[in-house]
Amino acid sequence: MERQEKDKSISARAEDYLEAIYMLSLTGRPRVRELARRLCVSPSSVVEFLKRLADQGYIVYKKGGEIKLTEKGLEIARKIYSRHQILTEFLTYIGVPRDIAEIDACKIEHLLHEETVEKITEFVKNKLEKE
Repeated sequence: MERQEKDKSISARAEDYLEAIYMLSLTGRPRVRELARRLCVSPSSVVEFLKRLADQGYIVYKKGGEIKLTEKGLEIARKIYSRHQILTEFLTYIGVPRDIAEIDACKIEHLLHEETVEKITEFVKNKLEKE
């Protein structure tokens, strides 16, 4: 059986940035310092990577100002955020403490095959419906 491979056109690092921008935009305007803190990198590293994401069409970035996801970036950010949430729920369901589940979900959200994530999503939804 032929398996669909994950699209390698975007790196895990880029996915982390897009997800962080998305999460920060849910509660306000994302800022370089907030991104640096969340991603554990220097503000200058954030600025460099934001320029790269802007060049690739994932965000709109104006130095000292706006950081906004484009439709292309928003689609990826929502997908990664959703994966993160479902994986965290799955891991906590099987007994992993939430703080560890959050860390592990962040690590594995980029690695799992789409079909695996779909099966985990079905599992979690079925378990939640029964509770």
